[in-house]
Amino acid sequence: MAVYAYEDINTILGSKFPKFILTTIHVKDVSFGEIDPLFAYKYSDELDEQWKVYAGNHLHTLTWNKSLEQPLITNGWTGLRDHFHWESQFHKIDLVYYGENMFHLLLNLTQPCSTNEFPSFHSLSTKPPEPLTFDFVVSNDSNGSREPLVFTKWLGDYITSFHSYLVLEGPVVEPHLAEIIQTQGSNGVKEIEYQAWHKFCSENFLSSGDKLKFTFFDIARSNRVDVDVDRAAN
Repeated sequence: MAVYAYEDINTILGSKFPKFILTTIHVKDVSFGEIDPLFAYKYSDELDEQWKVYAGNHLHTLTWNKSLEQPLITNGWTGLRDHFHWESQFHKIDLVYYGENMFHLLLNLTQPCSTNEFPSFHSLSTKPPEPLTFDFVVSNDSNGSREPLVFTKWLGDYITSFHSYLVLEGPVVEPHLAEIIQTQGSNGVKEIEYQAWHKFCSENFLSSGDKLKFTFFDIARSNRVDVDVDRAAN
C-alpha cells in the first residue's frame, strides 16, 4: 500500500549518495520480486526487513524475506503493479539504494522488456551470466612476508555460498587449487589458505604493488577465477 509522502524526494534523501542500483523484474501475476543475491550479501548487515521505496510523491513499503541465497520482495510487491497500472507481462525496475533501507524507484526507467534483458540472476532470464570481478593489490608486511588475500565479509560469504575451493588461473603457470578458509578470530572473515596463496604469488612472479583483477565468469557453475596482473613499475 502506498502512502503520500509530504516531503519532496530530494528533501527526504538529503545529501545521501547512491550506494547501489538494484535492477529487477516485475512479473505479472507473480506475488514476489527476485533480488540480486550480490546486493543482499553486500548490504545484509544494514538492511532491515522493511524497505522504504519512494516513487514520485508516494512512499511504498516493501518486505524483504531476509534470505541471502534466494532473496525476495514479498509484501507490497503486487501493490506496485496495481499502483502504477502496469499492464505488460514483464516490467524492468531500477531501485536506487541510498542506505538506511531507503530506495528511490526510477519511474522513467520502468518499461516492458524481454527475458534476454533480464538481470542474469533472475530465474526467467535468458541472458548470459554477468562476470563478478574484484581487485586486490599484492603487498608485504613489515618483515617482508607476503600479506594474505583476505576477502571483505560480504564478498567472502557470497563466494563461499557457491564454492569452498577456487581454481586460480594466473598469467604464467598452470592453475592453482586454493581453499577458502576462515581467518583467525570469530569475525567470520574469510581468506585464501596462505600456503596456496603464497605459492600462487611465487610461481606467477608477483611482487608487492602488483594490481590483480579476479574474474568469475559464471560463479554459480564454475569455481574458475581468471587473475589478470598489472605489474608495478620497478
